[in-house]
Parts: sequence; structure tokens; C-alpha cells
Amino acid sequence: MPDQSALFSHKRFMFFVLLLTLGFSSKDGFSQIAEVRNLESRLPGIKDSIRYVDVLNRIGMLSHLQYRDSCLYYAQKAQSIALRHDYNKGIADALNCQGIYYIAINNYLSAKYFNDALRIYKKIDDEEGICQVQMNMGSLIFVNKSGGNAQQYIHEAYEKSKSLKKDSIRSILISKYLNIDTALSKARFKELFDEGYAIAKKNKDHRMMIFYAATTGVSLYGAGEKQAGLDTVLNALKQADLMGFESVKVWTYVALSDMMLDQKKDQLGINYLTNGLEASEEFGYAEYYTTFAEKLYRYYKSHGQPEKAYYYVSLLLGKRDQIARAADKSGFNYLSFALRENENLELKGKADSRFRMIALLGCLFALSVALLFFVYRSLRAKKEYAEAQRKLHQLTLRQNTELQKTNHFNTMLISVIAHDVRQPFSTVVMLSSIFNAEVDLLGEEEKLEIMRELNGTAQKSLSFMDGLLEWIKSKKNGFEYHPEKLMLKALIDEANTFFQMGQEKKMIRLELDVPEDVSVCAHKQMLLFILRNMLNNATKFSPVGGLITVALELGAAEMVVSIKDEGAGMSQEKIDQLFTLAAADGEENQNHGAGLALSISYEMATIMNAKIHAWSALGQGTIFYLTLKK
Repeated sequence: MPDQSALFSHKRFMFFVLLLTLGFSSKDGFSQIAEVRNLESRLPGIKDSIRYVDVLNRIGMLSHLQYRDSCLYYAQKAQSIALRHDYNKGIADALNCQGIYYIAINNYLSAKYFNDALRIYKKIDDEEGICQVQMNMGSLIFVNKSGGNAQQYIHEAYEKSKSLKKDSIRSILISKYLNIDTALSKARFKELFDEGYAIAKKNKDHRMMIFYAATTGVSLYGAGEKQAGLDTVLNALKQADLMGFESVKVWTYVALSDMMLDQKKDQLGINYLTNGLEASEEFGYAEYYTTFAEKLYRYYKSHGQPEKAYYYVSLLLGKRDQIARAADKSGFNYLSFALRENENLELKGKADSRFRMIALLGCLFALSVALLFFVYRSLRAKKEYAEAQRKLHQLTLRQNTELQKTNHFNTMLISVIAHDVRQPFSTVVMLSSIFNAEVDLLGEEEKLEIMRELNGTAQKSLSFMDGLLEWIKSKKNGFEYHPEKLMLKALIDEANTFFQMGQEKKMIRLELDVPEDVSVCAHKQMLLFILRNMLNNATKFSPVGGLITVALELGAAEMVVSIKDEGAGMSQEKIDQLFTLAAADGEENQNHGAGLALSISYEMATIMNAKIHAWSALGQGTIFYLTLKK
């Protein structure tokens, strides 16, 4: 069973990731989509540039709650206009919005935008802006685990929020306070929780109301009230889905997957993880995407399913590589962030030059170590990614090979049924038709003869079907060749029973020059299939009144069975392609089964260590040869 403390410690971290997503906008969440659409429709009619910038920033702030790419687009557009008009609040709002976008994509660039926004808010004495940025910076430090004092930022923001005219942001700040400060007493925790939930209800902030409900569910589950906690989180998921709060919905997938796996309901847990992975990719939540991919990878790795584990680790490494490329493309990484901060310290006072030099050297040393570690991790990640890709490629090749084998077997099976099963049924239909049409003209002896013929054909058909079913069964289980001793002449007689009626109708004579005592060691059903196919072709293409000759030539180690007809014959080009599947593709529809049957006969002969070939010339008939080991 999973470690409960580790499980809910992870949930505390994921709570804060959700709060980071929720905390950037405190306006009524239920109407966010409608408000975005309304603001977008009003943009063309706004003539005042300052108002236009404010609307752009508002759209960008709301957009991050669903599609984060829109957040960056509107913020950059707002910043360019605000810079032209020297509108400091518009610039600061745009910087804050861009800082939100770059969280989990480039945390150093995100911190740069937050710092720049904070300086401008302090310059223009915007208390609400200062409060929001401090909260965002504390959230960034906590989620990024960068070693800064996240609790200090959150506490400063919380104290500053007490003097704000609008208290809607306090419900978010309180939720962060509860998750960061683990030293709170139960009474103080409940007092703050109730205050935050009441503020959310007063301002109709449905996002935060759902979050507080989900927090309650997870707390109940951790306290042992598992069913009550699970029901509460499921209800939160339902509400988030109905209201379009994608960030809340994705977070509940994390909590529910942990609960399901904790209860050994693995399939439900995996379903929540895969749903969360897909939603994270769709709406651009990189921090969630990597969490879901890593959970799926670790699950399948621990459960001995390497193919699926390699698939999800390839997704994880691919996303991390994508984030790394985004950081490189931005041109702002850890080095540029550190140098920028050092520059700010230097501008504050040059009197302490020796201390600053030591600090700079220490930063450079730490930076060198960090860069070396980053390079090492990057090389290792690329190596793991390449190995995962290689194994996935090998798995795909194996699966394709198995699929080709299965398709080939199915083609053979359909051909056998279409080719060999049709003939005995045709004989049964023909005999029954004669019996029904001429019943008054037939004597008792003739009737008995027809019934004996029908019975014999039916018996041979059942025998053939038993052999066919046994062959199918052996193929499915991994076919193994088991030969048996067979009397060759009796086997040829048995194979020809399917075609006697057709031969009598065309007045074809069959001369069988094979001794009674000659035996062969082979697979009965395969050899019957080959002989039936050769006799069928001879019967089909022989002229009326023709002769089919079956002969046997004995050698020292081999015997050759030949079946000759007096048909029209074939060209050498057709003979060369006779035993390939390509030959069947060029046949008319009525001969398509026969073309496939010849290729199957060739394959069966190969399995039995035998050989099959043919000789023919136009106007001189055709001879099929089957060479068997004695």
C-alpha cells in the first residue's frame, strides 16, 4: 500500500500548483469564458488607447485559465501599445501576465517579468498590483523549489491584502497560506479556511469555491473518511467540468488517480491519469503534463510493462526537451537571470565592492556547477529518449511482422474454404438435384447408388472439415509439423472423390498408375490439399472426353507424383508465376481461389520438405510434379 504521508505530501504540492493556476485572477470565475468573448467583441470599438490596453490585459489574464498561448499573445500586444503611450500600469499588468505564461516553461524568465512588474507597481504605488505579484512570486518559488522564501512573500501579500478595498483576492491568499504554513494549529487552520471560503462565496468566485470543496475532500480522505472524501472530490470534478474550469478539472484528475491507486483500483486510476495527460496537452498545462507522464511511467515500470513504460517516459522526456528548447529560444535562462540580479545589486551601492566581487565569484562558481549538472542531465535525458525510441521501434517492427503473418494465414484460410469446401457441396447439390428431378425415372438401385454417393461425399466433406479445423487450431497455437505414414494410392483416391462427378459429366477418364503398397511419410491434410488442388486443376482444364494420367516415378531417395491433363496449356511466363500470390491477383474472379490455392500448396510442400513444380506448353496440356522424400 502506498505511503500515506508521501501520498498527501505530494498532494500538498499539487494543491499549490492548482492554486498557482487559480490565483492570477480573482474575478468571478463562472463567467470567464463569456467575459473573454464579450471583451474580444468590444475591442474594435474602443478608441481610447489606455482603455484598449486594459481590456487586452484583462483578456490575457482570463485566457491563461484555459488556453495559455492566448495569455502571451494579448499581454505582448498590450505591452507594445502601453510602451508607446508610457502607460506604466498597462506595462506592469502585461509583464505580470507574461510572467504567468512562462511558469513551468521558463521559470527564470517568469521571475524576471514578475520582478519588473513589481518595480513598476511600487513606483506607481499600486497596492493591489503589488499584492498580486508578491503572491505570484511566492507561488513560483514554492512550486519551483528554488530555495527562496515563498512563505515570506505570501505573508507579505496576505498582510497587504487586509487594506485593499476589494477583498476577493484574500480567498486565494488564504488558501496559499494554509498550504505553505504547516505550523498552523487546527483551530487557526479552520478559522482561516472558513474565512477564505466565506470570501469566495460572497464574491461568487466559483473556481475557489470548488477548490475549497476539493481541498475538503482530500483532507477527509487523508483523515480516513475515504468514501466521503472521494465523493466530495468527484462532485468537485463534475462542477468544474460543467463550468468549464479546465485547470480545476485537471487537478482533480491528479487527486482521483492517487485515490484510485491507493484503493487498488488500478484501471480507474490509470484512466484519470490518461485523461489528465490529454487535457494538460490540449490546454497547455506543462507542469501537469510532466506530472501525469511521470506517474504513468512509474506505474507501468513498477508493474512490469516495459513497452508502456517506455512510451510514457518518451512523452516525459519529449516535453522536457520541448521546455528546454523554449528556454533556449527565449534567450533568457539561469545565466541571464543571475547576471541581471547581480547587476541590480551593483547599482544599489558600489561602496561594498569587495563583498560584491566575492558574491559574484561564488555565483559564477555555483553557476558553473549548475551548468555542468544541466549539461549532464540533458545528455542523460537525450540518451534515455533515444533508447526509448529504439525499443519502441523494435516493438513496432515485431508487431508488424506478427500482423503480416496473421494476415497471410487468414488469406490462406479463406482460400482453402472458398476453394476446397465449395467442391463437395457442389457435388451434393448436383446429386440431390438429379434425385429430386428424376425420382420417378430412377429405379431402386439407381436411387440407392445416388444415396451412397451423397453419403460418401458428405463423409469426405466432414473428414476434410475435421482436418481443416485441426490445421487451424495447430496454426493458432504455433504450428509444428508431425508427419505420419500414408498409403499413397489410397490418398490419391480419397482426394479425387471430390471431382468424380465433374469428371463423369465431362466424360474424363482417370488413369492411376500407382502401386497399392507404396507409402509416404507426410502430413495427411497438407498432402490431401495439394493433391486435391492438382486434380481439381486437371479436371477443370481438361477437354470433354479427355484423359488425366496420375503416375509415380520411384528413385533412390525420392518419389515423384505427376498429374497430367490434355488441356490448352500455359505459357512459360505464366508457369514462372504460377506458385506466387501475384499469380492469383491477375486471375479472373472465378479462378482467384485456384491461384491462391497453388501458392498455399507451394508453402505446404515447403513445410513438408517436398517440392512442387509444373511443365506446360500451349496446346500440349499441363503436368504438375510433386516430389516427396521416400
